[in-house]
Amino acid sequence: MKMHTEDLPNGVTKVSLVGKLDIAGAHAIDLHFNVIAGSKRAVVVDVSQVSFMASMGLRTLVIGAKSVVSKKGRMVLLSPVADVEKVLVDSGIDSLIPIHHALDAAIAAVTA
Repeated sequence: MKMHTEDLPNGVTKVSLVGKLDIAGAHAIDLHFNVIAGSKRAVVVDVSQVSFMASMGLRTLVIGAKSVVSKKGRMVLLSPVADVEKVLVDSGIDSLIPIHHALDAAIAAVTA
């Protein structure tokens, strides 16, 4: 699992994840992802290049989202592939971390 971050206008941080968010993938990004979630209030997580999502990956996202929300911030997911979106919706994660398919809509959601 690879993770890249990008600072966008209006205090938005875009986190791009690439690979499988399984046990190994979650372990690879946990520390850095938690630092971002703990220090930012507007986070867009681009999961368009995540090919697989396991329960440990869901855990990583939920912990990050709760950290952002605890600071009255917002975190959203951007453009999951169909299989990953199914896991997110079936698990109910989308009620905590909204899913958007366009970057503009995702940015609007975290800056509103």
